[in-house]
Amino acid sequence: MRNLQVAAAFLEMAELLELSGETGFKPVAYRRAARTLEHLAEDIEQVYEEGRLLEVPGIGKGLAGKVGELLTRGTFHQLEELRRQVPRGLVELLAVPGLGPRTAAVIYRHLGIAGLGELERAAGEGRLRGLPGLGEKKEANIRESIRRLAQRLERAPLAEVLPLAQELRAALAAHPVAVRVEIAGSIRRGRETVKDIDLVAASARPEELMDHFATLPQVAEVIARGETKATVRTYAGGQADLRVVAPEHFAAAWHHFTGSAEHHVRLRHRARERGSVLNEYGAFADEAGLYESLGLPFIPPELREDAGEVEAAEAGRLPELIRREDLRGDLHLHTRWSDGLATVAEMAAQARKLGHEYIAVADHSPSLVVAHGLDARALAAQRAEIEEINGQAGDFKVFRGVEVDILKDGSLDLPDEVLRELDVVTASVHTRLGGDAGTMTKRLELAMKNPHVDAIGHPTGRLLGRRDPYPLDLERVLEVAAETGTALELNASPYRLDLGWVGLKRARESGVKVVINSDAHSTAGMADLAWGINEGRRGWLEAPDVLNTRPREDLERFLMRKR
Repeated sequence: MRNLQVAAAFLEMAELLELSGETGFKPVAYRRAARTLEHLAEDIEQVYEEGRLLEVPGIGKGLAGKVGELLTRGTFHQLEELRRQVPRGLVELLAVPGLGPRTAAVIYRHLGIAGLGELERAAGEGRLRGLPGLGEKKEANIRESIRRLAQRLERAPLAEVLPLAQELRAALAAHPVAVRVEIAGSIRRGRETVKDIDLVAASARPEELMDHFATLPQVAEVIARGETKATVRTYAGGQADLRVVAPEHFAAAWHHFTGSAEHHVRLRHRARERGSVLNEYGAFADEAGLYESLGLPFIPPELREDAGEVEAAEAGRLPELIRREDLRGDLHLHTRWSDGLATVAEMAAQARKLGHEYIAVADHSPSLVVAHGLDARALAAQRAEIEEINGQAGDFKVFRGVEVDILKDGSLDLPDEVLRELDVVTASVHTRLGGDAGTMTKRLELAMKNPHVDAIGHPTGRLLGRRDPYPLDLERVLEVAAETGTALELNASPYRLDLGWVGLKRARESGVKVVINSDAHSTAGMADLAWGINEGRRGWLEAPDVLNTRPREDLERFLMRKR
């Protein structure tokens, strides 16, 4: 049993407690422990075996005992009891965005609804609007949330699907009849969410490779199978497709099954104009040869979305896409001072291992009580710790920063005299996300006009598969960002990737700087920068477009511009 499994059990316990009517500290304690375990850099089993559970933040004697039960039995007594008491269909309702345990419990008590299908019918028939705390608007929101949920269930975040795709690719590539196996489709293009796994293989003996694919331990069911194509359902629940072609057709097939369909339409039209045909059975040494046959330079997979890449390639204006090694630092990190799991020194040490020249500590501001936000006094105490680290860091620097909340009226959660003393100020919206486009745009606009704000964090507030972006006039946000010299964050958490690639491309075109941050709450979380680089490449970003590719001295000059 690993960290995420224990964390999932604790989250389930918190939800079951709330569904059963518990409103005290217990659900909060379970959620806090789950969050700690999600970000814990150590293996919880090893911590348990070494008798160090009580050293883990948020794990007291009671929770330590339950961790022990989970590791030895796979469950614990109180969780089993609540699972028997709370209908499973009632837990299912919590998958609906915006429908919390209290509302779900009200619906169940009054209407006996315990399942998404029943909830959808009740909302459609207008039976929710008369319940305590629910009106016509809330009912309409629930209907819309159910609709969005159905769409989200079709796709999973790239970070959840890629490891399985890599396992399948490696298992197929290890077979002696496989000449080459590669991942294709939306995974190769780096899309934020993925519907299924596409694999392309080269082999002169496709049937043997098909047999091997069908018997892999990751495969739960063979849905369809032909001589050169197979579709399976994996134990993870998703679908995987394998295409096998002759080795001489591999480059064309890999390109074809990488997509996108819109990109292919443009290329096929170009091929027809040149009196040729483009399909998966072409004979090319590699993809560069395929593009060369069309009079174009190689177009990276991340750009193949028919978003101007063909025209840019024809004009010789394809971007030199950003790489992971271009980043020199990370300007949005949380520590134990707020809701992080590592000390400032530990985060700095990890950054140095990653080859960074600097980081910025950006713990939360005081209004985000659940994250133990810092007030002016706490920030002053943190300053002393950072200065001590910098005194011993040589050519590495820890910038003093904060992730300050943008409040409902667009004001900031800390006064200007406090923000003025910081090196890096990232302003973010965390609460009251339900405003209209005008309201939300105005909040960001007012924050950007503050002379101490350097960047807007996760600008649309989206959580992939969990929460849609709040409504926003992005063009106005870009206009004000350009006017004020405020950067927009590409939050590299694989569940945010916010701004998304479309917004990033517009930011680049508008001359707005981007900062790629991990928003890490642990040393392990700093690895998420790789997901941010992937999204940045999809957004056509080059190294000069990104603030934290700059040397430290250059970055310091930029940060002083607004002050």
